[in-house]
Order: sequence, then structure tokens, then C-alpha cells
Amino acid sequence: MKFIFALTVLLIQLTFSLSVLAEQKWVAVEPAMREVTITGFTRAQATMPLAAEVEGKVSDIFADIGDPIPATSKFACLDDTFAQIDVKSAKNEMSRHYIDIKYFKKEVSRHNQLVKKQTSAVSVLDRVTRDLNNARQALSAASIRKQRLEEHMRRHCIEAPEGWLLIERNIEPGQWVNQGEIVAIVGNYSQLKVPVMLSQQELAALKQDQGKIKLLLMDYKKSVPATIEHISPAFDEKTRKILVELLIKESLPELRGGMRVGLILKAPGVKSTSFTIVKQALEERFEEYWLQRKDGKKLRVKLLADQMNGKVTISSHEIKLGDQFKIIQH
Repeated sequence: MKFIFALTVLLIQLTFSLSVLAEQKWVAVEPAMREVTITGFTRAQATMPLAAEVEGKVSDIFADIGDPIPATSKFACLDDTFAQIDVKSAKNEMSRHYIDIKYFKKEVSRHNQLVKKQTSAVSVLDRVTRDLNNARQALSAASIRKQRLEEHMRRHCIEAPEGWLLIERNIEPGQWVNQGEIVAIVGNYSQLKVPVMLSQQELAALKQDQGKIKLLLMDYKKSVPATIEHISPAFDEKTRKILVELLIKESLPELRGGMRVGLILKAPGVKSTSFTIVKQALEERFEEYWLQRKDGKKLRVKLLADQMNGKVTISSHEIKLGDQFKIIQH
């Protein structure tokens, strides 16, 4: 009887233990996240070098450094006196061909009548017809030459997109410039971009935040939204980081380059011994902190930070990602 009673008690205790284990909740550790601030500087969304398409002497400059390109889209013009003379010569040549065509048309019409009356030879009609065709061809050639000269004259003015700001100017009035010489650099500051170098983990964190990316203008203590403009397919071989260009579309206190910008990201910590876990799994005894693993082993851990969101950051060399720990019922 005593044996049966003891066996019954043991079965009751085992059943109770199994029911308690079934009711226990377990939670897995997560990699600890660190807040990273990456500093960048604003730049023009795009820049463009301006080159002289023809050689000549600078006659007019319409913008200085920091000025916008005017509505005419002209930055500077070269002296086009000889080009204008060439265009006038082509126009005079065309006028002469118009007169020749008018004359030969009359001659063809007249000789047509004479041939019909058999008072003129057909060969004479053929000759004036040929002269009329030659005059028309000469007019066409002169018209093409005039168009080419007008285009050449137009290219004496160096153009840039309207509203872009002049970053660099390398010419002065009266200076001689050669064909192909870089005379200025302009930039589009209507929108600013911020190039930053990111690791693979930081880039992944940035993509997760896409649509709600915020940049902090450090000099103005102001936060502005941004979007990803470009992600380079290449990487820097020294730093192993990737170039990412962020675009700021919102109006800023100033539209210029060189403003300090901070990009705040949350990425997994570098140390593999740092983890995040819910605070209820942490057991405190005599100013020491413990976790009970699912295999029953209790591990002493170091409390790094209280995240104020129901989670804590801990450190331990015995913990691996995927380990599950008991939630303590407080």
C-alpha cells in the first residue's frame, strides 16, 4: 500500500510539473541594435561644366559666381562680328540666286512659247531649263550654308540651364578662349543631395526606413525628409562601404553645399555578445541579473541598458541567437 501511495504521489507531482511547464512562456533573444549617426554634407543635385564650342574673344558675361543663370539661358557670349558678316554674305548670295531663278523662269516660259511656234530651237530651251535647275540647286546650297553659319553664330553664346547657380568662372571680358575650353561650372541647387558611405547592414537599415527617412540639419537643429536618389552598384575597396545619394526635396533655410547633415540609423551591433530581450525574462538577485534558458540552465548576464520600451540590452558570452529564455511571472 505504501508503494502504491508513493507512486500515486509521484504521478501527481509529475502531472503538475508538466502542466506548469506547458503554461510557461518563452522568448528568444534578438541582436542588440545600435544607433548610428552618419555625417554627410549637402551638395548640388547636379553639376555641369560649360565649354566654349567655338574660339573667340569674350564680349559679354551675364552671371558671376553665386548668381543664377538668367531666363535667356546665356552665361557668356563671344565676339561674333565675323560670323555676322558671313551670314550677311550668305543672305546676299541667296538673294542673287532668287533673281537668277526669277529670270530663268521667264526665259523658260518664253522659249516654251517660241518652240511651240517653231521660231526657236529646242536646244535653247534645254539650256535655259538647265540654267534654271542650276540656280535652284545653288539657292539650296546657299540656304544650307546660311543655316550652318547662323548655327555657328548662335554657338558664340555659351548656354546653361535657367536658374542653375554659377559655381566657378574661369573667364573675363576680353579674354580669348579656345574651342572646347572649360569656362565655368554650374550647379542645380533647387534640390540638394547628400552622399554618404554605408555598410551593408546600414544600407539594409536605410532601405527598411525608406519612405520615412529623416535627415538632421546639424547647424539649424532642423529635421527634413529625404529619399534615396541613387545607390552605387560598386563599393569602396578600402572601407568596403557603398555610396548612397540621398535627395532633400523640402525647402531649406539655405540652398547651398557644405551644410552638415546627420543620418540616424538603427543597425545590429558590431559585438556578437550583445542582445535584446524583454525585461520580464530578466531575474535580479543581489544586484546580479540572470536568465533561465529553455534547457533549464541559468545564465548570468550583464545589463547594458534599459530601452524604456519593455526591453533591455544585455551581454553574455554564453548566449547565441535563437536561444529561448523563460519569462518570469512578476
